Amino acid sequence: MRSYSFEGIILKRINIGEADKLITFFTKEKGKITLKVRGLRKISSKRAGSLELFNLVKASAVKGRGTIDTLTEVQVLAHHGDWKNFLGKINLAYQLCEVIDKILPEEEAHPQVFRQLSDYLSQISYLKNDWESQMRIWLISLLVELGYWPQQKEFTGDINQYIENIVQRPINSPRILNKLRSR
Repeated sequence: MRSYSFEGIILKRINIGEADKLITFFTKEKGKITLKVRGLRKISSKRAGSLELFNLVKASAVKGRGTIDTLTEVQVLAHHGDWKNFLGKINLAYQLCEVIDKILPEEEAHPQVFRQLSDYLSQISYLKNDWESQMRIWLISLLVELGYWPQQKEFTGDINQYIENIVQRPINSPRILNKLRSR
């Protein structure tokens, strides 16, 4: 078995089987990777708290027999507990992670995008009424870094619609935030 270690931000979690999960990480070295985590949904799982969305973790994995590797160890480096009790801020983090998950292919390294996402998640706790303009700035910055928008050109229009056209799939998190706002 070949093992490897990485630092990554948890983008997505999907239940599989009775007790396992597939977790998508965004790493600096390997880009976006998906690993199987055995027994994570069991009550006795000691890793469940470490593998929450948006956490920055240091982890180890082993190559699997098929296409999916298996997580073996995990340590939390940052958990963003200062804003995880605020639904609106959680939604902003989810939108960033959803865009990165949908726009980037598997196993393609983007170290600058990794740094940007890590910085943005840290900055969410400081957002006030400027959250909409700040989210727009962050998304445009990601598009510029990935080559989907020219750096010197001003972006006008609906940023979410533009991203949906790129990925050819809907981005769900802005709609959820709009529903929360309309209540």
